[in-house]
Amino acid sequence: MNNLGWIRSMRKKQGLKGFQLAERMQVSASRVSVMEKDETRGAVTLKMMERAAQAMGCRFEYRITPVTRNTETGAKNDKPRYRVV
Repeated sequence: MNNLGWIRSMRKKQGLKGFQLAERMQVSASRVSVMEKDETRGAVTLKMMERAAQAMGCRFEYRITPVTRNTETGAKNDKPRYRVV
């Protein structure tokens, strides 16, 4: 995940201001700000991630995938635990 978090990154990519996402989610603008900060701390709920994704016309995916090792380097192939698509 990047430093901004998935929600803020997608919001900015779509050209949305925080208050516009808040209107779509039917929450306050301050709640969107807190949610975006919570995500960067790892404290956002899956329910809020899904609501934000839907409000931006995205699909929320949450999954656990097996860790595979690169046979040449022995390095792990780490994938994100969740993402906004």
